[in-house]
Amino acid sequence: MILRDFLSKRGKHIEDTVDLSAGTLAWNLRSKRKASEMDGFINATIGSATEDDGELMVLPTLIEELSNLNGDQIFSYANVRGVNDFIQAWRKDTIDTYPAYLREGAVTFSTLPITACGGLTGGLMISAQVLFDKGNTIIAPNFRWRNIDNVFFKNLQFKESTYELLDKEGNLNFDNLISKIHKAEKEDKKIGIYLNFPNNPSGISPTYDEVKKFQEIVEEISIPTTIFLDDAYEGCAYEDSVIEHSLFPYLIGLNEDVVTIKVDGVSKRYFAYGARLGLVTVGFGEETSEEDKMEVRELMAKAARTNTSSAPKGIQVAMSNVLNDSEKNNQVHEEKKRNISILEDRYNFMKKLLGERESSVLQPVGFNSGFFGYFQIKGKRLASEISHKLLEKGLGTVPFENTKNGLNGVRVAFCSISEKNIEKAVDILYSI
Repeated sequence: MILRDFLSKRGKHIEDTVDLSAGTLAWNLRSKRKASEMDGFINATIGSATEDDGELMVLPTLIEELSNLNGDQIFSYANVRGVNDFIQAWRKDTIDTYPAYLREGAVTFSTLPITACGGLTGGLMISAQVLFDKGNTIIAPNFRWRNIDNVFFKNLQFKESTYELLDKEGNLNFDNLISKIHKAEKEDKKIGIYLNFPNNPSGISPTYDEVKKFQEIVEEISIPTTIFLDDAYEGCAYEDSVIEHSLFPYLIGLNEDVVTIKVDGVSKRYFAYGARLGLVTVGFGEETSEEDKMEVRELMAKAARTNTSSAPKGIQVAMSNVLNDSEKNNQVHEEKKRNISILEDRYNFMKKLLGERESSVLQPVGFNSGFFGYFQIKGKRLASEISHKLLEKGLGTVPFENTKNGLNGVRVAFCSISEKNIEKAVDILYSI
């Protein structure tokens, strides 16, 4: 590389460790190229829901609101803390997703959110930078979004501790996480735990019984611990026993040694994928004064200022206008229900077909939520090899491959497959 002699240590680390040819966007580009050559190609790579005709699945009310904004509302700078009307509306919108008995606690034990430009990635970055130093331990599942490695372990250079998210049958299991926490309690002064439900790439969320089990884990933690909740796909659950909202209200107010960081955004909650508006909410283990909450919020806002500056204003104004108008609010939530209903139909059809078939190569995990289904590779073939073969057969997938962590499988984004093409996609999957 011509500039290598000019690079910092971090720059050299990024150059050596971050592979742009292996991630979701790279496989999406491969799939788009293949689609231009092959009639009927199915692109199931990207985590953006599409209509049956292939157009992006969005919310008409939000599009209309954006089209009605003037130049000042779209292009002027927003306060680094976020547009206040939007922040208040987002707070209410979030709390309203929780069961009634948890709402008071969500107010008592947490801050208002602050916005962070750069979507969830920005939110994770600023909160991690504020709370952790290079070399601190972060416990993360082996099934995780690739950018988590880039943010936590390659860029910020935290110490990696990986737990196995699923058992041998492909179902969620917290036992290995418990053992990793106990180990860290003996070796570290403080730790972070990264959780992502619905999980990317596995498509798994905990049941309400499993949430209770995790609450018991949190109550027993004995060292300062920060739980990072990546809530990108919250609200998309397709089984009655599965939690359909964030774990946040269940984890706050349990243990004075545990702080919970909720990172969410408009990308999936309101089908505004590229709006790049993420939010951070801090939850405490004990009742906290409004003055202390404000100090925490100001600290996060200052971190956002030094990292990603202010968030885009237009989407905040549009969301504020929609959420604060009762008629538009009702409309946009009906549109959300309609979209999630379509995703649920695709999920149910895919699960039905998978229940009727067997493969000598692929084993589906127990996915039950989100935008994805995940298939573990039986035997020693690598996921990247399988994805290349599927690409040639007419199906774009994303391989998740990490021999160190035992991760070897392909992710299929059923969110972007029309129901009429799901059977064809399963046929291709099981033809390998």
